[in-house]
Amino acid sequence: MTSQILLLSTCGTSSLTNNADENTRSWLNKIANKKDLPKTESERLQKHAAHRKQQLLDAKITERRRLSAELNGIAAVLERWAPSRIQHFLIQTDTAAGKACAKIVQAVLEKDGQPVQIIEAPGLRTDDFPSFREALADVTKQLEELLPGHREQGWTVLFNLTGGFKSVNAYLQALGMLYADRCVFLFEGAPMLMEIPRLPIKLVEKDEIQKHLTVFRKLEHGYSVAESEAAGIPDALLLSDDGQVTASVWGDVVWSRVRKELLKERLLEPLSPKLAISNAVRKAFDKLEDKRRVEVNDALDALSAHLDLGKELPKSNTLRELKGNPVPPATHELYLWSDGSAGRLFGHFDEDHFIADSLGPHV
Repeated sequence: MTSQILLLSTCGTSSLTNNADENTRSWLNKIANKKDLPKTESERLQKHAAHRKQQLLDAKITERRRLSAELNGIAAVLERWAPSRIQHFLIQTDTAAGKACAKIVQAVLEKDGQPVQIIEAPGLRTDDFPSFREALADVTKQLEELLPGHREQGWTVLFNLTGGFKSVNAYLQALGMLYADRCVFLFEGAPMLMEIPRLPIKLVEKDEIQKHLTVFRKLEHGYSVAESEAAGIPDALLLSDDGQVTASVWGDVVWSRVRKELLKERLLEPLSPKLAISNAVRKAFDKLEDKRRVEVNDALDALSAHLDLGKELPKSNTLRELKGNPVPPATHELYLWSDGSAGRLFGHFDEDHFIADSLGPHV
């Protein structure tokens, strides 16, 4: 018996498709990778999801397991380890059907008194590879925030890969070698869990990443990086395709583990030539605590990608025009953090360039 289990499970669409009629199953497979649906299809999905949710809420455990691969794998874990305490994390895809499935699983587990948290990442769908890779990197970053602390507090971390999409599960199985005590899954129709134990793997050291800090910052924010620019980075951290590189699974993991340590050390030079930093900002940065330094560098990198690539800024880094003239010469404020004394970067545009004038509290 294991007293505390943190169980991370991937969600596909089986809670919607299992035992559905042929017409409904065919339609669900057709929309599986769609984020947004026309009104009639959205209403059809909502109606089917509500029916299946109620069916699973009313069903006995054996029927639940037959109708849902996600719930089947979860039930097998609970049966195998019988924990006194359980915390669920569900990874959902960024699709209408994937979100509906995750909500169904969440409702069933919460009815049984089991706490659930959903992990989501914009772009996590399998029909757009660049978006998919960026979303997986975001998932890795979230897991790095969540899991090590739980393991230090004595939780056993399990990755349940019974449900979900093969491409997502393959990635998480690799991550499980570092983050999970075990990866588990059920073959269809099999009664016994398959278990893959954690492997003793040593990651690349922080100093190795520091030499190539700009490359990893660019990869995180969606810049194209040529193989020549990434020369000297260990091969295991990168994937190459047609002269360009992206981070591998291990690259995502390593970067997630060391990024805060590196981003807090100093104010980094902007990724974009369209972004200029004033001396006032540099002096104010030096007085910030480590957590805030990381948030400033994160926000500036996101702003660089917005200026260079037209990428939408995260909601946490909203850029908005100032009313009146509260902090001249600034005309805009960029959100840095919103907790405590909300932090802002004030600046102004000079044609298509942005000049960061000062740091300060929200006005």
